[in-house]
Amino acid sequence: MATHEGGCTFAVEVRNVSKHFGALVALNGLSVAVTRGEALCLFGPSGCGKTTLLRIVAGLERPDGGAVFINGVEATSPTAFLAPAARNIGMVFQDLALWPHMRAARHLDFVLRAAPLTRAQRERRIAELLERVSLSDRRRAYPCELSGGQQQRLAIARALAHEPRVLLLDEPFANLDAPLRDDILDTVKGLKQERDVTVLFAAHHPEEVTSLADCVLEMAAGAYKVRRPT
Repeated sequence: MATHEGGCTFAVEVRNVSKHFGALVALNGLSVAVTRGEALCLFGPSGCGKTTLLRIVAGLERPDGGAVFINGVEATSPTAFLAPAARNIGMVFQDLALWPHMRAARHLDFVLRAAPLTRAQRERRIAELLERVSLSDRRRAYPCELSGGQQQRLAIARALAHEPRVLLLDEPFANLDAPLRDDILDTVKGLKQERDVTVLFAAHHPEEVTSLADCVLEMAAGAYKVRRPT
């Protein structure tokens, strides 16, 4: 079991993880751990391995070496692999990956149908999620009818539908103007404080780091450094 001082389990621990795509070295012996309820920012230029690390933590990619622990459980190692659905992780992809043929509420209903809930329970959960991300009045809207910020919030609501303990965000503030970025930041900070959700998010703008991150993993050319934002 992965533990830090005092015996408390890390929400996410990455041990000596490496990943290659042909001759390209995406990750080179990376180790980092995140305490439960904290936000870790993966900070660095495009191509430094931020997305690859998130996908490995989520179980969508397998590393060439090293191990990943989720809440103390061995999720990925040379001898073990926990399926993505069993990791209790929610992920918001960089391109959001919303389903264009589904209305906002249907996005959430589709995810919740895998849970042991009655229809009435699903409806209550959908209403709660939409209210949490300020989309109650847009439940019947298709993605193309939502603003950029509303689409981001819908993607976050979908990632939170099954109440994950860890939320992964792949550059969630990219291509948003300052007011929309601040709005999404406030949404994520509120979720983190209210639900004790651990957040790992990729970013390359300094203002995103100082506003949300409890700690920062600086990534560049296969070198890694963890620091606390000032």
